Order: sequence, then C-alpha cells, then structure tokens
Amino acid sequence: MRIHENLRATRLFLIAALVAAALSGCSTKREQPDANAAAAAQPSAQPTAAEAKAKPARAVPSAEASTRKTSASVLAQIHQANLKEIALGQIAEEKASTDEVRAYAVQLVNDHTSADQMVLVTAQKTGTHLRSAATTRSKTDQKLRSASGAQFDRLFLEQTSTDHKKLMSELQQEREDASDDNIESLIDKIMPILQQHHDLAQILLKKEQALAGPSQNHG
Repeated sequence: MRIHENLRATRLFLIAALVAAALSGCSTKREQPDANAAAAAQPSAQPTAAEAKAKPARAVPSAEASTRKTSASVLAQIHQANLKEIALGQIAEEKASTDEVRAYAVQLVNDHTSADQMVLVTAQKTGTHLRSAATTRSKTDQKLRSASGAQFDRLFLEQTSTDHKKLMSELQQEREDASDDNIESLIDKIMPILQQHHDLAQILLKKEQALAGPSQNHG
C-alpha cells in the first residue's frame, strides 16, 4: 500500500516539475520577441537622419530672369543685324554703279543707324550690354569688296534682300513669343523698316535684271 502511495507521489512530483519547466519556457519565449521588437525599432530613426542630410532642391529660375535673358538675346540679334547692314551700305555708297543703288545704300545706312539707336535705348532700359562691333563676316562680304559695276550692284541687292527677309521671319517669331513690352514695341517699330528695305532691294534687282537682258537674268 505504501509502495503504491510512494509511486503516486513520485508521479505527481514529476508532473509538477514538467509543468513548471513548461511554464518557465513559455515565459522566456514571451520576453524574447519584446527584445527583438525593441532592437528592430531602433533602425527606424535612420531614414529621418538621412532625410535631414538630403541636398536642397535646385532653385527654379524666376520668370523675370528668363524674360531678361530672352530680351537680351533678341536685342543682340537686332543690334548685330543693324551693324552688318550699315557696313554693307557703306561699301555700296562707294562702289554702287548706279545712282538708285547708291541712294538705296545711303538709306540703308541711315535707317539702320536710327534703328540701332532704338535698340541701344531699349538695351539701357533692360540692363543689357551689347557688343559694339559686328561679330560675323561672311564670304559674301569678301565678294562684295572684290566685285565692281553691275555685278557688285546685283550681289549687294541680293544680300540685303536675303538678310532682311531672314531677319523679318525671325523677329516675327520673337514677337509672338515675347513677354517683354519693350521688346514687342521695338520689333513693331523695326519691322516696317525691314520690310521697306526688302521691297526696295527687290525692285532694284528687277531693274538690274531687266537692264542686263534675258541672257544674264538670274531670276
């Protein structure tokens, strides 16, 4: 009887020991996730530090600065065109073979000199610095200096006609895109002058071609 009681007591003790061990294991497992969670929470602060070191965004150019840059480009374009036509006109004043072509050359110099004064005034208003001399010299300039007589007249008129047509086309586009009242006003004043010069050059070219005869008509 005592033997049975002792065995029973031994079993109960073993069962109690196993239960205690199981409970102890569960308690340890519950604590570990908490530690891991705390460790995982620490890196979350890193992105914030990285964001603090991020480079500042580039400043976007103001509309005023963009307009000023565009205005300066248009003024430089017209200024250089004026200087070129003045130079061509001065050559033609000396080398033209007819009074009509010479008179046209004089008008070219006078009108583009006046037009350039308007450009300079506008440049002063907008704070634009312009170069004081033409920056381009074409092969046509060299041909003009070496030509004479009717050949010179034809080359001169063809060049000025082409120059004015090209400039008018460019300024027409600039006028449509312009956001500066000063530039718009300047183009409006210069366009009629350019048109007149182009038309006169075409008229004189036709007269030169008629005098030269069909065999020398270059169209």
